[in-house]
Amino acid sequence: MALQRGTRTFAPDALLITEGQPANQEIFYLSKGQAVVEVRGNVVGTIKAGEWFGELAAILGGPRTATVRAVTPCEVLVFKGIEDGSLYEAVAKDPKITRKLIEQLCQRVIETSQRHARETGEMGEQAMRYRRAISGTLFALEKLVEKYKSKVMEEVRDHLASQSGIPSGQAADADPNSFPNSRPVIFG
Repeated sequence: MALQRGTRTFAPDALLITEGQPANQEIFYLSKGQAVVEVRGNVVGTIKAGEWFGELAAILGGPRTATVRAVTPCEVLVFKGIEDGSLYEAVAKDPKITRKLIEQLCQRVIETSQRHARETGEMGEQAMRYRRAISGTLFALEKLVEKYKSKVMEEVRDHLASQSGIPSGQAADADPNSFPNSRPVIFG
């Protein structure tokens, strides 16, 4: 099949492509308007006039990896027929298209890497806060077990230590303000 080209228009909030749907050998070029890219309902990017989208699923032959939703009225050029190499031939004849596709794919790799690094960093910070909170709680429980010889508190301490992987608590992780009633017993 030869490469086919058509134009579609979309009203604001209309779905241009839907995550999980077949690609049908179509890639898109946003000639007018602006759209957002959503993955599992979360906005992860934008598409502005002059940008390609939908090429990954079409080229790789898989389902759409994202939903694209119009923010403003959009006009989209639709290219169909890449399964027989027509797209590659068309791209090979126009270096500007090749350059734009490569630039966009590189930009998406950069944005994805930055987002991943940011999310991983946020998760690391959150994990450290949880670790300090558990360590401080273990420290408090250790002091309370020493003072009151409570088997119940000992079981809670041992359970928290075994489930968290933190063997014992550190005094530096325990915030005295978190233990207003038991502060004298825990901190002396």
